[in-house]
Amino acid sequence: MYRRIIALLCLPGSLHAFAGEEHTEQARQNLKNYGLSHCILAPFKEQSALEKDIKLSAGAYSFMGKGLHTVVQNEDTLEVVHDPYKETENYVLAAYDQTPSASQHSNRKVVFYACLQVYNSQAFDSFIKTQDAYISE
Repeated sequence: MYRRIIALLCLPGSLHAFAGEEHTEQARQNLKNYGLSHCILAPFKEQSALEKDIKLSAGAYSFMGKGLHTVVQNEDTLEVVHDPYKETENYVLAAYDQTPSASQHSNRKVVFYACLQVYNSQAFDSFIKTQDAYISE
């Protein structure tokens, strides 16, 4: 009898831990998606419907959209102390520059292929986890 009561008392705590882990995974995925959007967008300089769509996508995953990370500001000066979205954008653009993606059909870099290489890399997953401290509750 006491075991059942103890088990029932422990259940809400384990459900909360599971919900917290699910929230963390969703926050990580949103930040990765934000990075992918900027990786694809950055190399294209001309205006297009695709560019507009990707910008809207990036905005949806940002702090002002469905993003789950907090931008930290100095309370007195309002200067940004840490921006996980800007850090992610900087990371993917640097990783993109380092990613080879030549095509036999073109002498230009294949943008989407290179961005997917970055997106699916263990290094990007590791970087994303470094931003966990900024996940909002």
